[in-house]
Amino acid sequence: MATKHAHIAYRCPECGTVIFGLVSEFALGASMLRLKCDCGKSALDITPTRDKKIRISVPCVLCRDNHNFVISPALFFERDIFLGGCPYSNLDVIFIGDKDKVDLAVEKNTKDLEKLIKDMEVETLEELQPEDMDEDEVLPDAQVYDLIRFVVKDLEAEGRIDCPCHSGNYDLRYAPGGIQVFCPECEATYFFSCASASAAEEYVTVEEIKLS
Repeated sequence: MATKHAHIAYRCPECGTVIFGLVSEFALGASMLRLKCDCGKSALDITPTRDKKIRISVPCVLCRDNHNFVISPALFFERDIFLGGCPYSNLDVIFIGDKDKVDLAVEKNTKDLEKLIKDMEVETLEELQPEDMDEDEVLPDAQVYDLIRFVVKDLEAEGRIDCPCHSGNYDLRYAPGGIQVFCPECEATYFFSCASASAAEEYVTVEEIKLS
């Protein structure tokens, strides 16, 4: 039986270079893998968890902080493309899947970033980034976001999320008072109201989500 593998990429927040890597199921095994930028100023970490999930810590090109994603091995190794975004800007920061799909997603991300720079009337990536922002300001609900994303992506993989256009692809973003699941195609949404990690734990038992 062939060893499963997935291509992975992220953009360094320091130099703007896109870093590509190849992760095999065997190499991930029981140890952390690190994908570092050649500039030496950023790195993406992939760590297997005790409950056989995969935790990814990726630096954000806009926040200059790390975003964390916990996904199943099936999502990591078997899906054509998995994208993880910054919950504040909705800009993708992690790309996992088939090489061609990852390349296309990175190309689109580059265009989106160039448009953002133009729209904000700045000249460099550095000018988009906050000068002084601590962890509490960047992700005040990081643990909650982690939990909700895990639930949503598991339901998405099992086909238990639906929206008016039935796209099958959904993402998350912060919204006042909670976290919003949305469809990039028809813009339908579903809102999770959550003020703390303990308050959000009840969502682990959600069996399906319908966006409207």
